[in-house]
Amino acid sequence: MKVNAVKKWPWNKILICVGWLLVVAGVAPGAYLLVRLGNAHNQKLLSVPVSLKQGAFTSPNFTAGPDGDYLIGLRWDPIPARQTSVDLDWKIVADNGSVVEHGSFNNLLRGANAVTLGSYKPISGQREQIVLDVHEDVDQGGAHAKLEIGPQDTSWGFSEALPFAVGWAEFVAGPGTILLIALAILGAKRRRDSAVGA
Repeated sequence: MKVNAVKKWPWNKILICVGWLLVVAGVAPGAYLLVRLGNAHNQKLLSVPVSLKQGAFTSPNFTAGPDGDYLIGLRWDPIPARQTSVDLDWKIVADNGSVVEHGSFNNLLRGANAVTLGSYKPISGQREQIVLDVHEDVDQGGAHAKLEIGPQDTSWGFSEALPFAVGWAEFVAGPGTILLIALAILGAKRRRDSAVGA
C-alpha cells in the first residue's frame, strides 16, 4: 500500500518545484548584492578612475556628507589578476590644507575586485580631497580601477562577497536549471509520444 501511495505522488510537479527552489536559492544572494551595490553607488562622495601608476594622485574636490564613518576603497572592473599587489599611502586633505586622516595599504587582492584602504570621519559640509602615494605600479592586467569613498554601511563588503555569490549560484542554481531543462525535455517527449500513439 505504501509503495502504491508513493507512486501516486505528483513527482513531476514536485521535481519542478525543487528545481525552481534551487534556482531561486542560488540566484537570490547575488541579486541582493547587486541591488545593494546599486544603492550604494548613489551615496558615494567620490568615484573616480585611477591609473595606480607609481607616484602621487590627487582626486577632485568633494564635499563631506553627514557625520559618520566613511570607507575609502578601490574597485576594479573586471576582476584583476589574483596576485595583483597594491602598495600605497593615502591621506584626506581639507580645503584649508589640514590632514583629516591618513593611512597605508599593502596587500594582495586574492581574487577580489575591491579592497578597503581605510576609513575616516568627515566634517559635514567640508570640502576635501584624497591624495594617494602609490609606491609601485599596480599590474591591473587589463582591469580598470576606481577610487571610491562612501558611507560605511554601503559598499566594499558587498563587492568582495560578489565572487562567492557567483560561486554559490553555480553550485545551487546550476543543478536546478539542469533539472528544469531535463524535465522540460522529458515532458516534450511524453507529449510527442502521446500524440503519435493517438
